[in-house]
Amino acid sequence: MTKKLFRLSEHQLSQNWLAQFRSSEDRALAEQLINQIKLVSGRDFESGIESALDRLQVQCSATIAVYPVTPPNPENVIGYGPFSGGITAGDVQSRQAGRREQHGSEGRVAHIIANLQRKHLRPNGTSVIECTPTIKQLCSQGIRHIVLVDDVSGSGTRLVNYWKKVVPRYIKRLLSLKRFELWIVLYAMTPKSRLALTKALPNFPAFNHLITVLPDSSLVDHVPSGVVKLCTQYAELIHMEDAAFGYRGSACPFVFEHGCPNNLPAILWASKKNWKGLFPNRAIPSEFRPHFDSEGTDRACEALWKVNQPKLALSLLESLEGNRKLDTEQWILLTLLGLRLRGVAESYLASKLLMDNIVCSKLLELAGDMGLYDIAAKSVTAIGREYVSRFRMRYGKKERIASS
Repeated sequence: MTKKLFRLSEHQLSQNWLAQFRSSEDRALAEQLINQIKLVSGRDFESGIESALDRLQVQCSATIAVYPVTPPNPENVIGYGPFSGGITAGDVQSRQAGRREQHGSEGRVAHIIANLQRKHLRPNGTSVIECTPTIKQLCSQGIRHIVLVDDVSGSGTRLVNYWKKVVPRYIKRLLSLKRFELWIVLYAMTPKSRLALTKALPNFPAFNHLITVLPDSSLVDHVPSGVVKLCTQYAELIHMEDAAFGYRGSACPFVFEHGCPNNLPAILWASKKNWKGLFPNRAIPSEFRPHFDSEGTDRACEALWKVNQPKLALSLLESLEGNRKLDTEQWILLTLLGLRLRGVAESYLASKLLMDNIVCSKLLELAGDMGLYDIAAKSVTAIGREYVSRFRMRYGKKERIASS
């Protein structure tokens, strides 16, 4: 892993944002909030979506039709002109008539899919990964696999609305007749979104047809209850109660380099007369961009603290200073071993650290190659236990030496 270790709260923009809070106790809670957020770089996002789609195409052994999840046009608007704005049908009026089109993250997703289509282009002009083919193209090429793609699904609203209002009835009918097969690929989602999707598509086999790069995660699982209360109190002060912990309370813990989802607490992105969000109006300040290739340190330490590994967590924090700093790979390896020693199941490791599932598996394989972890038995080896134990005892060693 080439990423650097970084605490978001130490950035000057973060310090400016923290200064808006009324007390030192509130600032401490706000620090915990932003240090638990996962920053997803454009490179990680693109490679994660590409890899997921490539693997799915190989798994299907057939051409797949891929569609970015886009919001449906506003009521009575049939399209947009580049200079005339929203176009209505006939004399039907709409509030959006003449207003400019709003562009979201779906544009970034569509660009990735279009690149994949070109990458897999056949000599006859078709591709094994087709980007938004028409129904006529689906039929003429005999494509059976329909794939919906989005960056993050927080509340599930956009995904469900796309299914209900955008996917044609013809496609739905053929899906029900098993002529087509539906897949959904997301970079990340929350448990709230999965529940909403299950209710909207009760017959969709989510257990093996819903693919996510990162494990399902909710910010609520990574912060203390005091942070939830803080977000609620300050959301009331800026009149954003409905989004106190994100749109519909979705509590998403991810911020993408291409934009901040509204599924994060409102105090992080709302811009008001008396408040400036850390990601104002959900835009990403240019000063933050170099740090999207960094890995947060507090998530690992918090996860270790919760499973009764305080000395290991403190030793990891101490290792950030001095001349013998750990690299990111060593840092995460020690964290994974520490969590496994406290009985955290392999299937929960990536979720605890908000890691890519595949990256987590590869790190465990690396630990196995180093003799620190038994892949078959799914347990830390005797050497691995000793390795963690010796590192854990580093906490306070400087003070003990100084006092002797």
